[in-house]
Amino acid sequence: MRWDVEWVIVGTLLVGLLVGVAAPTAVALSEPRSEPADTRPPVRVYVGETLDISSAQLTGEGTVGTNETTFVAVGGGQSVTVDPASADFGGVQPGAYYASSDEDVRADIQVVRPRIAGLEVRGSEQQIVTDGSVDPENLRRMHVRVQFNFDDADRADVTVRGPLGDEVGNESIVTSGERVVVELGEPTPGTYTVAVAGSELVNGNRTATVRVSGATPTPTATPTPEPTATPTQSPTTTPTPTPTTTPTPSVTPTPTGTATPTTTAAPVTPGVGDGFGLIAALLALLIVALRRRY
Repeated sequence: MRWDVEWVIVGTLLVGLLVGVAAPTAVALSEPRSEPADTRPPVRVYVGETLDISSAQLTGEGTVGTNETTFVAVGGGQSVTVDPASADFGGVQPGAYYASSDEDVRADIQVVRPRIAGLEVRGSEQQIVTDGSVDPENLRRMHVRVQFNFDDADRADVTVRGPLGDEVGNESIVTSGERVVVELGEPTPGTYTVAVAGSELVNGNRTATVRVSGATPTPTATPTPEPTATPTQSPTTTPTPTPTTTPTPSVTPTPTGTATPTTTAAPVTPGVGDGFGLIAALLALLIVALRRRY
């Protein structure tokens, strides 16, 4: 009987070991994942995530592959078409989806909304100060604990800002439930804001505030330097040109015109032309002849 009990115990341990080996272990990530670690259907992906799902197994048979694939909401509703090598799930509604190329309509992927489930802030003495008030000496060291649902896909970044809005500390959390410490030194009075979000899955975010008691510092205005006056150059006086006296042109006297003498026409005496001379000669001969006759 004793041996039977021992064999039962050994068998139980072996089964536990085998189950532990077969079951995938969630791996905390310091950087956003590029593909899912667990490829068994339904593969868990997050709203706003981009990753390679080509190796994701289908409920029918085979894998998603590298060809463009359309996923349809189980039970009807929204569908989304992706490039499996770089599947973008930004803006996709959370829910179960099956690949239209699969042989059945069982869920092949599960789209989940990234969420910060819890944000706890404690002071230097481990007192809870989330959305509360604390004395400056009790917040020199801030302890921040974050619970989130996407540590298998991305880390959570913690950012602390002071009363003036400037960043005073930051840390990263890779495992949900982990606690980190942010050193504040000598905190000044005012409200400190603790913001948590995924490094890539920014849709998962949450904030808390802690008020440090005391007079809130007034931001010192940085004096605006007055511009140095640039000496204005006096305009160079352009000398007024002395007007040059234009000499009056000498008037050249116009010569008085000499009166042209008027020519008095002489009376024309009819000259003895050749015809009158002949007549005169004939008359003379006639007179001579008459004198001889008588």
